[in-house]
Amino acid sequence: MMQEKDFESKLVNFEGDKYSVVVLASMWAKVLKRKQEYKRETDATLIKSALNDILSGTITKEMVLKSSIDALAQQKREEEEARKEAERKAKEPLRL
Repeated sequence: MMQEKDFESKLVNFEGDKYSVVVLASMWAKVLKRKQEYKRETDATLIKSALNDILSGTITKEMVLKSSIDALAQQKREEEEARKEAERKAKEPLRL
């Protein structure tokens, strides 16, 4: 309960650019979603965790940007590997 009040207080009393915080939180939530411990969390829970990380200073703008770039690069590698695997399977002769 105390954490909830602390979170709400940070959110309400935040003096900076709220739009930037929302953008960073959505980017950080996407990074979190790729982590094993967050895979089954709801989007609302991810956004709240991301906002809390940013408002508390646990995560900086630079960390969010670097992690987002790394996550995007990893996603592209995974998509390329999946595409190559699909091509390889398509070339295999059909076995009955």
